[in-house]
Amino acid sequence: MIFRTSSKNGVRPFQVYFLLCLFFLWTPFLPAESKGEEVQDEIFSIGTGPIDKGNLALARKKAISNALIKGVENYLLHRLGSHGVINNFERLVRGVIPGAKEEIENYHILAEENIGKKYKIFVRMKINKKVIDQRLRQAGLIHTEGPPIRVLFLVSETSEGAVSYWWNDPGTNPALTATELALFKIFRERGFIPINRTLTAPEVESFDELRSPVLEEGDIFVLGRLFSADVVIHGQSEMTDGKEIILTLAAYDVGKGNQLYEDTQTENIDGDPEDDERRALALERLTNRVAGQMAPALIQILSAERAKPQHLEITVRGIKRPGQIKEFRDFLREHVKGVESVTQSRVRKNSASFEVEFRGDKKSFLDNILNHKDSPFRLDFVETQDDQVVLTVVLVPSKDLFMP
Repeated sequence: MIFRTSSKNGVRPFQVYFLLCLFFLWTPFLPAESKGEEVQDEIFSIGTGPIDKGNLALARKKAISNALIKGVENYLLHRLGSHGVINNFERLVRGVIPGAKEEIENYHILAEENIGKKYKIFVRMKINKKVIDQRLRQAGLIHTEGPPIRVLFLVSETSEGAVSYWWNDPGTNPALTATELALFKIFRERGFIPINRTLTAPEVESFDELRSPVLEEGDIFVLGRLFSADVVIHGQSEMTDGKEIILTLAAYDVGKGNQLYEDTQTENIDGDPEDDERRALALERLTNRVAGQMAPALIQILSAERAKPQHLEITVRGIKRPGQIKEFRDFLREHVKGVESVTQSRVRKNSASFEVEFRGDKKSFLDNILNHKDSPFRLDFVETQDDQVVLTVVLVPSKDLFMP
């Protein structure tokens, strides 16, 4: 699936609104007062309602409504984290928050006060997390599990007919361009790991046949693998007649070997186009807009891939008694996050094999098994064969660790 978009000067104040939300709405979770409730089930919030013509009843009603909305926003900030909010901000404020107040199961007014022309109210509320999460899934707000996405930028710059791009002469190790710096900053803020090519450049000989400003797909994947990138963003930033900047970008999945997304957008340069500051501001607005749409789209696509079930055959060696087979199977089923099913496939002398279906990143999944606090055994990694999807671990009963 490839996303294609194109627009001109459609700037939305995402960052300003988000910072305002953080400043005015950030109210940390407090311990729940009622016994048996999880801490995250109850949220505390302060709402404000204007007093118009002395109408305290209406002001109180508005203060309650304001407190409930703020409580929902606080919950979503904690639920999604800053990267999740930034990457899905438009869908969050348009598709989730407006109707989320309806999912408040109950609330209690703890304190209220009339202060001048404002009515203040302190509320404790309980949110239906299951329904809220369903709204998040329907709106496409997906929390990415596994390691952050490593992204490499192959973006040329064209000004007054002159084209410059770093992979033309990588031996000189040119500094990051203005376009690269802007993309680097934006993608890092959204939870990606931008690859700093000036610190991790491969051997120059690797670039001998990769010197064109517009690369073929195969060459893009070659460079992506050289830098151990998950995603490569290739394109160009072009200044036309000194009046506007055109940014064209396409994103590629290095592992899958396919294109994920492409976008072309334009930004006018306000004032004197020869003014470096004016050009920098126009480029910043443009990259913010393009990356603001591209980053969440990439996360959504790659998260959907990671969400697909995967299969591993896990062979456990060092079995000392039959009951340990059941202990390990139950451990996978009940304690390891992402496990969908566990089927015992075969048993041999001192070993057993299991077919495991799971969701998520494979490396994170294996790390979780090896280092889980509830594991009945100490697990040591031995080997893996990616093409056959086989993992072998050595197992030592934890009780033996404490024997003299």
